[in-house]
Parts: sequence; C-alpha cells; structure tokens
Amino acid sequence: MQTVWDHVRLAAARTPDHPAIVDDRSDRELSFAGLIAEAEAMAAGFAASGVARGDRVATMLPNVLEHAVAILALHRLGAVVCMINPRLKPDEAAALIADGEITGLVCPADEQIVTAARTALSSGPSGPSGPSVFTFGGTVNDTQDLATCRADAVTLAPWTTPAADELAFVMYTSGTTGLPKGVMISHGATDGRVLFVPLQCGLRHGTHNRGLGLMPLFHVVGFHACFVATLSMNGTYYVHSAFDPAAAHAAIRDQGITFLFGAPAHFHALLTVPDFKPADVVSVETLAYAGAVMPGTLLERVAGAYAGARMTNIYGTTETMNALYLSDPVGWPTRYRPGFYSNVRVGRIGGAVDDICAVGEEGELLVDSSADATFLGYLNRPDVTAEKLVDGWYRTGDIVARREDGDFDLRGRVDDMVVSGGENIYPEEIETVLMQHEAVREAAIIGMPDDQWTERVVACVVAAGIDAAALDAWCQNSALANYKRPRDYVFLDALPRNAANKVLRRELKDIAAGILKK
Repeated sequence: MQTVWDHVRLAAARTPDHPAIVDDRSDRELSFAGLIAEAEAMAAGFAASGVARGDRVATMLPNVLEHAVAILALHRLGAVVCMINPRLKPDEAAALIADGEITGLVCPADEQIVTAARTALSSGPSGPSGPSVFTFGGTVNDTQDLATCRADAVTLAPWTTPAADELAFVMYTSGTTGLPKGVMISHGATDGRVLFVPLQCGLRHGTHNRGLGLMPLFHVVGFHACFVATLSMNGTYYVHSAFDPAAAHAAIRDQGITFLFGAPAHFHALLTVPDFKPADVVSVETLAYAGAVMPGTLLERVAGAYAGARMTNIYGTTETMNALYLSDPVGWPTRYRPGFYSNVRVGRIGGAVDDICAVGEEGELLVDSSADATFLGYLNRPDVTAEKLVDGWYRTGDIVARREDGDFDLRGRVDDMVVSGGENIYPEEIETVLMQHEAVREAAIIGMPDDQWTERVVACVVAAGIDAAALDAWCQNSALANYKRPRDYVFLDALPRNAANKVLRRELKDIAAGILKK
C-alpha cells in the first residue's frame, strides 16, 4: 500500500530535479525535491501552530498552488484533510465544519467565511488560542497568513506509513438535496484511486507527462486522478487556478500538455475558443472525462479535435472512485464496462442486493464495497452509511442495464426517474437526444404532476433560435420512444445548479411550475 505522501515522495526520490508543479498565476515552479521541502516546511508550520496528527482540518480554497501544498502538508503531518468546495456560501461551509467536528481551517482571507467558520470550529488540541484558521491572500483579524506558516522540517516526526484503514481524507458529495455528506476515504484507498488512470486511461509513466489541473482539487477526480496521478507518474502538474477556456487552451498549446481530465462542460468550452485549431492540442496523448454523460455530437467533435489522444469515459462516485469506464466511447456515450479495480452487479430496484436483474433488465448499479478504493462510510452519518453499504455492496442510485456482451448501459438516477403512465423514464436518455441539437446548450428533464399520467415529462432547456414545436419534431425524428417525448418545454436563461455544478431538479420543478401556470 502507498499513501498519497508515499506516491509523491517516491516520485521525488526518482526525479528530484524534475518540475513537479507549475503555478499559472506567478509562473512559480517547484521541482519534486522543492515540493517535498515546501510541504514539509508548511507541515512543520501547522504543527507549530497546534495542528496535531489525527486532527480534522478543512481546506476551502480554489485550485491555487498553495492549496495543493497545504493538502500535502496536512497529510504529511498526519491530519485528516477535509476538502470543502470554496464555492459554498459561508453558512453552508460552517454547517459542514460543525457537522464534521473540524478543528482547523485553511481558507481565503474573506471576513464572512472566517466569521462563519469561527463559530463552527470545534475546540481541541489546536493551539493555545483555540482552533486555528490559516488564510490565503492576507489575514483577517487574528488568522495566520498561510504564506508565513513555515517552520524547520527537522521538527517533524519521521514519516511512518499509517494503517490502511486509517482515515486520510474527507470529501463531500454534491448535496443536491441538503447538506453534503462527508465521504471518509482511507489511506488504503489511494492506490485504487490513482492507478486506474494508467491502467484504464493509458497514462504512461515518465517525465514526459504534463497534466493540466482543470478539475477542482476538492473533487476526487481533481485530487486523486489528476494531481496525485500526474505526480505519481513523475509528470508535471500545471495549476489552472480558475477555469478560463482561452487560458486553458493557451496552456495546452504553449506548455505541450499531454494529459487532460475534465468534465464534458470543460471540453465544450475549450472547443468554443476563438480560432481553435486541432494543431494547437496535438500534444495531448491522454484525454479522460467524467461527471456527466457527454452528448454524442460533442463526443464526436472532441474526438475529432483531439484526434491524437486516447479518450476514456469514466463513471465513478466519490464513494467508490471508478466503477465503470469505456475507452474510445464515440458512438457509445452511455455504455460502460467494469473497471480493473471494480466488481459490479445490477440489483432490482428496491430489492435485496442479491436480487439480481436479468440481462437487459433495468436495475440499480451495485458496486462491490470490498474493493480497496471504496470509502469507509459517511462522516457522522451511520444511518445513511447503513442505507448505502449493504451486505458488502454499495448502492449507487444509478440505473443501468447489462448488455449481452457484459457491458452496461447507463440509464439515469433512481431519484430522477419520471413515472408516466406506468412507464419508467430516465431523464439522461431524453437529455442526450435534446443536447444533440445544435441550438440547445443545456437540457434537464423533470417530471411534473399530471392527473392522467401521474407525471408528465417536461424539458427545461437553454437554447437559442428554436421553439417547442421544432424540438418536439427533433425528438419524434430520433430513436426516442414516443411515450418518452417531453409534453411541455420550459425555456430558461440558465439551469439552477449547486456549487458542484449539479442541476437542482427540485428547484427546477418549482421554476417550471410557475412558468407553466402562466
């Protein structure tokens, strides 16, 4: 077993002078040896301020270089790093801090965040003046500037590999229906969460690797699969502190980026950069995406633009990391096969985990929880843990059907399913059809109450130059079954989303109800 620190320190032992991380705001560059030295100096600084092994310390920063170093420093010290989305409002973040009994925080020098956090932080062995708050970009009242959090690394206790089942990180679910749940990830989960990238996405070991940090560090993909995987393969991680399509495209072109892992929205935006030319991205060898289904037309455009790259579609969750994947997904946007580290089955919806569906029958995707990459449970939520981890299987809440060839077709979410006229209808299937129309930028399907059909299918779209009749004709001319066609269309300027960019379907139903009543 290798922990995150082991992956990084061993890479540093192999290539101490090779660039490990390059900052986009300052062009500051740290070699592997420099990164280790910087992380250990900051770890000693945290220790001098009262942070101790086993303390839960939250980070709430964007994708800046200092965030990457702070995560490694806290991890090296033996603290449990709780990564909170910096886009959350101060009160939301404070609720997570209180719920997680967190004793320290690394955050921006923002008075609202600091004030909310101060009331939520738990007291404990965090220094003589109580819980510590370290701020990036200056100080607020009595906070400590992260830039000054340094001490002599010789004061650190020697690194010893912890037990595999010891808690290492807490990451949070997207929280579309309430407070995000803290997902507890052990040290023993690291190898499976990092090494699926070379095994399934084709990332080759070597100093030629140049990865661009499009995905946020607080996300399991951004942290394990982008940041740690790039360093573990002895590559260079290029910080992308705030997503900007033109800046990201320029980095790919100018830095010779070889490894891109993003969400479909990233690639859609990259293709809209003025004067985009495939020749600018010819350096990209490994391209992976996750977080959502990529519509077929976008998939074909991305594959054409990045023709020299091996493309992989990853399905995963914060809880299990990577359960399904598909290489060369063009033509198969919702088709997957089990990953190297996973064992899956299709269980009948609402049934026991050993009530297995037949080939072609839709059911809930269940993932074998004995895999090393699986989470330990939800922080302080034993009730929810018991609901999701059942008899050695993790209930994903996603609907799939097993194909004759052993692959799986992803159909949608159990919670998002629309039941109309006794038929189960999955939003993703309809959304994929709508998104293939060139006028549609965003689409989300919801079910609205209907006296005759129980629910009727309603499409909420962000589009230009098209009306409901034209979209209905588009659906009729597609392979979509007639009963799945939307019966109403709601046109919006934008879809409501949470801080993790997930569509808020419950809020969308309220918006649609108001519009449809007019």
